[in-house]
Amino acid sequence: MLVVIALIGILTTLFAPELATVREQAEKVICMGHLRSLHASFGAYLNDYEMWPQFPKDSTGAEANLSPQQEDQFWLDALKEYGADASVWRCPSFRRSTQEFSAADSDASQLNYTPTQFDDNPLTPRKWPGMPWLIDQGAHRGENLMIRADGAVQTVQEAFKQSSN
Repeated sequence: MLVVIALIGILTTLFAPELATVREQAEKVICMGHLRSLHASFGAYLNDYEMWPQFPKDSTGAEANLSPQQEDQFWLDALKEYGADASVWRCPSFRRSTQEFSAADSDASQLNYTPTQFDDNPLTPRKWPGMPWLIDQGAHRGENLMIRADGAVQTVQEAFKQSSN
């Protein structure tokens, strides 16, 4: 019995790092799926409105100064009818890697993907295929994923390497 317990302990010690790597890879794949879902939602929005969602304007016509929670709620509301609910806006790697989340946190905040701010020209979001539409705040072994206008998902670091070549 002690030999079996010792073997289980040794095997667990040997395979524990592999299990962490598998979990990180699975989270990265989930995150990539979220980015693709958001890309499809933004694409549908663009087809309907022929422009990127625009932040509300204040009484002077300038972009309203929104709190981070208000910005998050804006993005949730803008894409809700296109299938982008709060769960799609969250990266599992980010949630696991930070300790600042609690059950008391609102669903209307803590979106883990940052949309690019475009002007109100309808062509701008599609003008530059290499321009990221969304960048994640996740921690994929020190890399942040992004999705571009052409639908390609890559790390920000890969994008910088490509642009410098």
